[in-house]
Amino acid sequence: MNTVTAYANTLIEIIKNDIVVSIVIVLLVGMFLAILVLSQRITKLTAGTNGRSLEGTIQGLQKRTSALETYAMENSRTIKDIEYRLARSVQNISTERFDPFQNASGQQSFASAFLNENGDGVVISGIHARDGVRVYSKEVHSFSSERELSEEEEKVIAKAKKELSS
Repeated sequence: MNTVTAYANTLIEIIKNDIVVSIVIVLLVGMFLAILVLSQRITKLTAGTNGRSLEGTIQGLQKRTSALETYAMENSRTIKDIEYRLARSVQNISTERFDPFQNASGQQSFASAFLNENGDGVVISGIHARDGVRVYSKEVHSFSSERELSEEEEKVIAKAKKELSS
């Protein structure tokens, strides 16, 4: 037993006298404690599972993320296509009924504008007279037409423009 005590005393004397050995021992103790903490954290992370099932879970999440990214890109393309088609489709229909002749009543005649958000489309007018009905169609670009417009046709185009801008 004296040998062990002598050996321990010698070791303590070396530690006291040699600062480098003291620093190394402190670092070793610190590393040992860090390893213990990390080991506990890994045990907590993999509790109830094994490393393979954890890896499988991560791979599954990566696949789902990739599928969601693909789905989002497809939806983005679809939305752009819908927006393009929607901009070209009829966005407003405006109708005005009127009497074209002073002696007529009942407002059987009409002017209707069918326009998209850019003001492109058509204005259709129907003039009711005693001998029949005449229907006229005029192309509209940017809320105006190359053809001469009647007062009622101009009125329905202006009404459609106002409704589209609000």
